[in-house]
Amino acid sequence: MSLFLVAALGMWMSSPINAVEQQRVQDPESHDGDVIPADQGGATLQDGTGEQDSGEGVGIENATQRLNRVSERSNNPEIREQIRVMIESHVQVQTKAKTALSNMQARFKTLKFFFGASYKNAGEIKAQAAQLRADAGELASLRDSLTSAADQEEIQGAIDSLEVEAVVLENELEQELEGFSLFGWLNRILSGY
Repeated sequence: MSLFLVAALGMWMSSPINAVEQQRVQDPESHDGDVIPADQGGATLQDGTGEQDSGEGVGIENATQRLNRVSERSNNPEIREQIRVMIESHVQVQTKAKTALSNMQARFKTLKFFFGASYKNAGEIKAQAAQLRADAGELASLRDSLTSAADQEEIQGAIDSLEVEAVVLENELEQELEGFSLFGWLNRILSGY
């Protein structure tokens, strides 16, 4: 019962602040020059222009573009199919990672203080970073099977992009896990993280 009261009090205390920030994000004309953190993937809105400044997914998009170029040049249907499957995997990883990260960032600060970060979402982000590294390993074996130097260079660029994206995800996860919480240790044990 007391756990419910603490959670309800935490949501009640943090919701007026979030409502004000949400209004500021939706109405940039009345708040010119402000830098306002948005809830969507850590992006920020600057100078009331409504443009987002986010680097998320850039590595995956770069890898996807490179793989599409290799697929277009390839005459081998097996390689085309393998690249198509890899691109689908990258899109799924990007979607799952963005969703988990935005869920972690949307957690009320009071709940985070009492119970820590959302370790379920943290585990999902960690799994997606591992999937990116596994995909990079599969691309390395594909690169070795190709004969064209241009295709090998494109695949190497895709590998590098995926590695960078995995590091970015891990760094964002570390930032979300930072901070003090009273019962975060218990939440971490119960969630199996």
